[in-house]
Amino acid sequence: MSRPEAGRARDRRRRARLRENGSAEPYTLEEIGDRDCWICGLCQDPVERAHPYPHPDPRAPSLDHVRAVVSGGTDTPGNVRLTHWGCNHERNSDTPLTTVEEARARLDVLRRTPGLREYADGLTPEAMVRASLTRHTPERYRARLARRVERFVREGR
Repeated sequence: MSRPEAGRARDRRRRARLRENGSAEPYTLEEIGDRDCWICGLCQDPVERAHPYPHPDPRAPSLDHVRAVVSGGTDTPGNVRLTHWGCNHERNSDTPLTTVEEARARLDVLRRTPGLREYADGLTPEAMVRASLTRHTPERYRARLARRVERFVREGR
């Protein structure tokens, strides 16, 4: 499959998921930024409204789906938050586990995945939640963003 065909196929799958997940509501970066007071939802630092640097500058404003579309999230203002592009990229699709029930569900998936059963057997839902909450702190996102900005500036992009 050529690159353009792969891109079109990916877009078709995403649109299908959006339809399955429910109705979408239109929103803009400015609307979400104003609602969130131009504060990054991950590192809790200010995001420049009129950022002078284009994407992919890590400091550029970006929108993040709190619950990923691929995981059943909707494309609505209530499921979107303002972030720095670097923080959003760092989070990727790693949704934090906040409850033991979520951890149990993820553990069930791991146990059904070939090659991960032994790994999953060594985990407990409580430990998974603790590790997830440790990984998803504003301080950690702030430190990762600083490293991304440093590299971005050093490479002179």
